[in-house]
Amino acid sequence: MKSLVTGLAVLAISTGAVLAMPSPAAAATCADHPNQASAQRAKDTRDADGDGIYCEALPCPCSKPGSAPRGRPKPKPRATCRRVSRTVLVRLDDDRYPLTTDHILDAIRMGERRLLHLDRAHADQHRAEATGGIPTQPGQDRDEYPPALSREGGRGADVRLVPSSDNRGAGASLGNQLRGYCDGQRFRISVF
Repeated sequence: MKSLVTGLAVLAISTGAVLAMPSPAAAATCADHPNQASAQRAKDTRDADGDGIYCEALPCPCSKPGSAPRGRPKPKPRATCRRVSRTVLVRLDDDRYPLTTDHILDAIRMGERRLLHLDRAHADQHRAEATGGIPTQPGQDRDEYPPALSREGGRGADVRLVPSSDNRGAGASLGNQLRGYCDGQRFRISVF
């Protein structure tokens, strides 16, 4: 093998060709790195098992492909929701959802809050607190105001049985109009 390399070098010199000979410094071994994270950043060793993680036997700090090295803050994920400074107005049509909108207006007249804050994270808990102990009836839903998806929902909410189609249609409209807003966003329901 040594004679082949020597022969190629002599041939290259005599023809004026330049051969790129591998440099001993171009490739590193795991022993050249103090820890796994260093080897992962350098990507200059062999990945023996092909999983994208270099020098797995080295001590930590460790990192994986695509992860931010330790010591540097990870980039913040992009917001998947938006928050606006104004109060979002959710419009519900009293012709389409007459019994649900009637319930909303009655509850506000009886002192329930008009200004609400989005809190989807606790909607199931709020729903259980508001409707617990109130029996269901076939074809009817337990409608609560303030709604379960609001911070103001939950224990003490006004609950009324309304036809399922009316309640679910109003709920879908409410959810669609609030889609994309972050928890904490102020909103109020307007019946028209």
